[in-house]
Amino acid sequence: MNGIRDLRDKRPSKAPDEFALRWRAYPESVYLTRSLVSQACGAWGLPHLDYVGRTIMSELATNAVVHAVEGHEIQAWVTLLDGAVEFRVWDPSHAPPVMPETDVEAEGGRGLMMVRLLATGGCGYRYIDGGRGKVVWARLAL
Repeated sequence: MNGIRDLRDKRPSKAPDEFALRWRAYPESVYLTRSLVSQACGAWGLPHLDYVGRTIMSELATNAVVHAVEGHEIQAWVTLLDGAVEFRVWDPSHAPPVMPETDVEAEGGRGLMMVRLLATGGCGYRYIDGGRGKVVWARLAL
């Protein structure tokens, strides 16, 4: 048996492979996505991924809130894949995620760079058919 299989065998048998959340685009509601990650990691017996997963999801959700119209719906998912845990956030914006040149004096602008560094299983985005926004994703390899 490989290490991935061993990890999956230790999770409770009734734990779903995906946890999802819908919320409104307000900065004060980003904490909900961190709770979603903690719930998923706990259910899957992967507590060692909780902190990094919450950091990734918080950055993805914050970007969605910043770039979406305030109050519009945003969605988040945490999914257990073969060999990785995937974090996804959907927002209605058509603007691609951009990693700006970061000014060392700036207070922000480092979130996507941090996600890229932490995402041991890769990261990216895709547009939703019909012009219905985009999904930004990142994965942590198991």
